[in-house]
Amino acid sequence: MESFKRVDILGCPFDVISFNETAEWVKRAVLDNGRLQVVPGSIDFVMRSRRDPVFARELWQSDLVVAVGQPIVWAASLLGDPLRKRVSGTDLVWRCAEISNEIGCTVALIGGKYEITVEAAQKMIERYPNAKLVPIETPFPLGEKENAEVVRRIKSIDAKIVLAALGAPRQERWVQSHLGASGANVGIGIGSAFDIISGRNPRAPGWMQALGLEWFYRMLQEPKRLGRRYLVDDSPFLILLPVEIIRRKLKRL
Repeated sequence: MESFKRVDILGCPFDVISFNETAEWVKRAVLDNGRLQVVPGSIDFVMRSRRDPVFARELWQSDLVVAVGQPIVWAASLLGDPLRKRVSGTDLVWRCAEISNEIGCTVALIGGKYEITVEAAQKMIERYPNAKLVPIETPFPLGEKENAEVVRRIKSIDAKIVLAALGAPRQERWVQSHLGASGANVGIGIGSAFDIISGRNPRAPGWMQALGLEWFYRMLQEPKRLGRRYLVDDSPFLILLPVEIIRRKLKRL
């Protein structure tokens, strides 16, 4: 398959790739028995990678890092390295269900609260009746023994796609460390997608997504969990971005 340009946004990689192209990579990896890690990244990933050099290296080693939020798309344009449209992680989960429905591959759903993961699977099967979506109860914390059991269960159902809702950076590290042993072809860290698809946490209205306010909608839903992340941990992005824009403009002079 063709390769895509990778750009640097404040030290975090993002690939210049569309949603449909990403989905096609997932499908081809399954059909061709390849191996693919997809990371839907956001401003939070940029800031985490700046605080954690190990996480930054892991992201650069990933096969695809896609812009899950509109603010990253805008930031890339301002930096002179435009991306294509955002690649929603939730929409990508739905597309994996569609791929399963189409070609008959099994998709393993790991992480999150098991009852919510089951509800998300049921919602997707309502739309795609022939999809093979298998929720796997995932213990926390995930130690060596627990990881081995999850890998064993993924292998036992012959899953080709693993959707991991373990939170960043655990889900990305889990995919990098265990995807090969699981026998699956594709691993994607999907954050809170199961909560959204199940209906437990409604998705932001379309107009808020278009305005880059999906993060704000999510924060209103879970202020205790997300308030510090968005308002404290990620807020330096608003200072670092214009500084980097100026630095790049001066460099071109």
